[in-house]
Amino acid sequence: MPGRSPRASSRDAILRVFAEHVADRGYADTSLGDVAAELNLSKGTIVHHFGTKEALLREVHVAYFARRFAEADFVHAHLADPVSRLVAMVYALLAAHRDDRAASLACLRELVRYFDGDLTDYVRKQRVRYTEIVVDILRAGVERGLLHTPDPQMTALQVFGMCNYAWTWYRPDGPQSVEAIARLFAHNVLAGLVHRSGGDAELDALIGEAIETVRRAPGRSAADGSDGSAVSSAAPAHSPPM
Repeated sequence: MPGRSPRASSRDAILRVFAEHVADRGYADTSLGDVAAELNLSKGTIVHHFGTKEALLREVHVAYFARRFAEADFVHAHLADPVSRLVAMVYALLAAHRDDRAASLACLRELVRYFDGDLTDYVRKQRVRYTEIVVDILRAGVERGLLHTPDPQMTALQVFGMCNYAWTWYRPDGPQSVEAIARLFAHNVLAGLVHRSGGDAELDALIGEAIETVRRAPGRSAADGSDGSAVSSAAPAHSPPM
């Protein structure tokens, strides 16, 4: 693999290349020496910045969750109704498998295989927070008579189960785009939750608006050049969307 230019020696680049290696090879077979060689750095430079390989994986998780919470904040700020927000979150979850793919694989796949203790506890807490965003969207939709589910918590878990494990079958070069998959998933979910007088045309317009809103959100992937450090890993920029 050809080395990258010296300008790529930032923390962001180290995190990005490390996540790419974990995504390609798995955590156990990822070497800090290989990451350093790709960036034309010494292994000592990476150790100086991050310490251990486990600490580097933690940093990947911190940055990844910061991007996901910032994305959710953007959805909250730019879409007013719970139905649009729900569709946007479905698309955001799926689009991360394409647009933030290496970090998504490192965070969704590798952690459960190798770690327990502090790192697992951190990830569990972040996932609970993120799940509550979708639960609150569903509750708000039920309260306003726009969504119909007797159990918002269970429905939120259904949404995450549907989207998070796309890594097991989705490929960016596959026959269907993320947008096509998101539209299908949104139709399938909303057909069981929403009664809409306007039919498919109205629903298609709503889905299109939600997808475009997520696309406009800044800093959605590690390739955007932000490690997410501007967003607190302890609390979202505002309360979860209601």
